[in-house]
Amino acid sequence: MDEKVEILLFEDNPGDAGLIEEMLEEFADFQYEFKTVQTLNEGLSFLKDNRFDIILSDLGLPDSDGIDTFLEIHARNSRIPIIILTGMNDEKIGVEAVKKGAQDYLVKGQVDGRLLKRSIQYSIERKKAEERVQNLANIVESSNDAIVTRSLDGFITSWNLGAEQIYGYLAEEILGKPASVLMPSVLENESQKLTEMIKQGEKIHQYETSRLRKDGTIIDVSMTLSPVFDISGELMAISVIARDITESKKAEEMLHDSEERYRIVTEQTGQLIYEHDIEENKIYWAGTIEEITGYTQEELLNTGIELWINNVHPEDQKKVWNQKITGCGHDVKNTENKRNFHLEYRFRRKDGEYIHVEDHGICLQKGNYRTNKVLGIMKDITERKRIEEELRKSEERFRLALRGSSIVMFSQDLELRYTWVYNPAPGFKIEDVLGKRDYEIYQPEDAELFTSIKRQVLTSDTGRRDEVVTHRPASAGGNMVHDMTTEPLHDSIGNIIGVICVAMDITEKKEAENFLKKIEEARKKEIHHRIKNNLQVISSLLDLQAEKFAVNEVYDTSKVLAAFRDSQNRVISMALIHEELYGSKEISTLNFATYLQKLTEELFRCYNVGASEVKMVLEIEENIFFDMDTAVPLGMIVNELVSNSLKHAFPDGRTGEIKIKLSREINEKSEDGGIEDSNEACKSTSYILVVSDNGVGIPESINLEDSDTLGLQLVTILVDQLDGELELNRNSSTKFTIKITVADNK
Repeated sequence: MDEKVEILLFEDNPGDAGLIEEMLEEFADFQYEFKTVQTLNEGLSFLKDNRFDIILSDLGLPDSDGIDTFLEIHARNSRIPIIILTGMNDEKIGVEAVKKGAQDYLVKGQVDGRLLKRSIQYSIERKKAEERVQNLANIVESSNDAIVTRSLDGFITSWNLGAEQIYGYLAEEILGKPASVLMPSVLENESQKLTEMIKQGEKIHQYETSRLRKDGTIIDVSMTLSPVFDISGELMAISVIARDITESKKAEEMLHDSEERYRIVTEQTGQLIYEHDIEENKIYWAGTIEEITGYTQEELLNTGIELWINNVHPEDQKKVWNQKITGCGHDVKNTENKRNFHLEYRFRRKDGEYIHVEDHGICLQKGNYRTNKVLGIMKDITERKRIEEELRKSEERFRLALRGSSIVMFSQDLELRYTWVYNPAPGFKIEDVLGKRDYEIYQPEDAELFTSIKRQVLTSDTGRRDEVVTHRPASAGGNMVHDMTTEPLHDSIGNIIGVICVAMDITEKKEAENFLKKIEEARKKEIHHRIKNNLQVISSLLDLQAEKFAVNEVYDTSKVLAAFRDSQNRVISMALIHEELYGSKEISTLNFATYLQKLTEELFRCYNVGASEVKMVLEIEENIFFDMDTAVPLGMIVNELVSNSLKHAFPDGRTGEIKIKLSREINEKSEDGGIEDSNEACKSTSYILVVSDNGVGIPESINLEDSDTLGLQLVTILVDQLDGELELNRNSSTKFTIKITVADNK
């Protein structure tokens, strides 16, 4: 023993007391201090004021005798080990004293120094061990945990009050029963497996499983299993400490479910949750951490405010520090107006890119107004900021676009008073309009129309578009026409709070439309005039045809039919021109290449010429357009020449080719033949039209200048009408060449 041992001896015989002291002096190998009292009362009083490690007591004292002496001392000093000193005749009393709590007894006359020393040492250590055991037993009995011992073959051998509370069995009901009565049927083999693990020397701590209560309820428990060894070190039993965690598991599951729901919500909405512990200077994170910051959960775990504030944009750091850190700080008092905060600032991600974040938070304060935690939600609003900036730029462009434009925008409330006006029409000022109704601004008939339109929109909750006229005197610029769109105006919850209108000044447009109407009327008159002229041409052609038959008393039916077919083709040639002209966007000119394609197809169809018999070849230069005065006669020339080739050039089913070629030559002439300013030059284009075939040819007897055939007469007349030149070449084939000059339209 390392510490000094305080020894108190109850002995009224000085000789026996001296003998005990001598033995201690000779054999004690530990430090001690020895005190002697001669009576029970003296010793009890001495014990009140002094601490002793062991008591040696004779049973026969002047004021007490026998077992009562021990009982009196032990009752008042139960924690001090007591060794009884008895005479030869008192040995039975010594044994009884040991049974009642004494650590040992020694018989006077038989005790020596070694025995006395060993008895003192063992008594002290044994008392300490007993106290430890007792303390442990008290802990076991007072514990709320179930502390159970079961044998290796699975029978319950000990059962504390905590086990009764958790499992519902009293000790007398369960002791000696198999531990399997506590096992749910689905875990019937678990006990054996755990026993084998203990036998293998494994440690089992906080093992979570399920157990069955007496009432049949299944509960969740956390168990720690420990081996129990006998005095020889052999495994003899297993100690099980079990704690009922049913409620905590439910709470844990509820918390997990809540956290999972919150995690899903925050992740789906792109939010980041944080908890800043100001006292510990740690920040805990959850949600879309990596998506927003670029850092992983592990990298931000338990970080302090310094990391965060250092990543705030330098231009925003002061604002963030003042509102979030200082304004919600550890020592701020009376901060009712600072308990919540809302910030927007730029944050640098791990990759160095700055993003815009929105930070909503609340300061949690202790009872003395000292903030100890800050809870907040952060969200990446970079895209929103980008859209806001684009919207701002768009609004700025919109304002610039409307500045000086003819578009007027305004809104009116439910009473149709003007609440906002942008870009008012000429003659109006914003300050003269705001707060007024239409009756206070416009003439009565105009105000009545405007008001009825807006009231209809308010009633139907449906927009409309109208063309409205604002009547003004000539001195004020005359009447104005607006294309006005009126829509209902709603608040954030959908209630109608007025109307909003956009009106475009279309006064000039309407004037232009009226002007175009007049042009269209003139155009129609021109069309009627041209049709009338062409009908007169057709009438003249029929008169010519009739004159040729008038000299004959007998009519050849085939010739009459052929003549009618020729007349029909002439009408078709003019009809196609009108069809092309009025079907195109151009009113005054037509694409002559397209016209020739249709004309020749119609002629081939009319004369029933197959594709394998005679071929048509068109070599027409692109983008040749003629007006009616040129297209009609030139079309009739082509009609006559191609018809003549189809009728006479290929008799008896001969095959061959008809070719039409049209090209241009550009010439510039001044009206007096001299050189003048280019702006005054008269520009014209010469065109060469060639119609040829490789058929049998025209007989030499036919003279162009004195032909008796109506077709060639028409060709000659029409070429002269165009101031053109006509040439016939009979060398290898029949080839008509017509040259005309057409003035260009500027």
